[in-house]
Amino acid sequence: MSPKRAKNDCERLAEQITKAMNGEAWHGPSWHDNLDGVKLEAALQRPIEGGHSIAEVTLHMTTWNDVVRLRMEGGTPNVTGALDWPKVALKDEKAWQATVARLFESGDALAATVAAFPVEKLHRKRPNVDGSWYDLVLGQLQHILYHSGQAGLLKKATAPVTARA
Repeated sequence: MSPKRAKNDCERLAEQITKAMNGEAWHGPSWHDNLDGVKLEAALQRPIEGGHSIAEVTLHMTTWNDVVRLRMEGGTPNVTGALDWPKVALKDEKAWQATVARLFESGDALAATVAAFPVEKLHRKRPNVDGSWYDLVLGQLQHILYHSGQAGLLKKATAPVTARA
């Protein structure tokens, strides 16, 4: 029996992204937990004046999972305001469920890209920006956690609608 290989920094970061998206994170509920049971009616509500809806936060997170993945793959996506916070145009429950599925697909793709990233490059400065690749990934992990908590609070604020569904 061969000894188990230790994970490298890229694999550890990818594992944390996966936990933040799907569960078993030490901080508490994951995106999966926070979106479980949320129906379209609740996802579209704005329980906090001037705040975002669950649907808006979900679309925003999907964008940023994709942007960070594309940057790590050598792309230079331009993040416009419309791309950063996409307009919600969900006509029915099926469209909402597809949006949720797309969030998790983007998280899985990001985690796979991070896990496969050359570990020797992780702490190098990124071209034409301040910060390293590690800073980019860690920033996105923090972003995932922040908005997951936001979605959880919004879910609680829409609980009467969620409970009726």
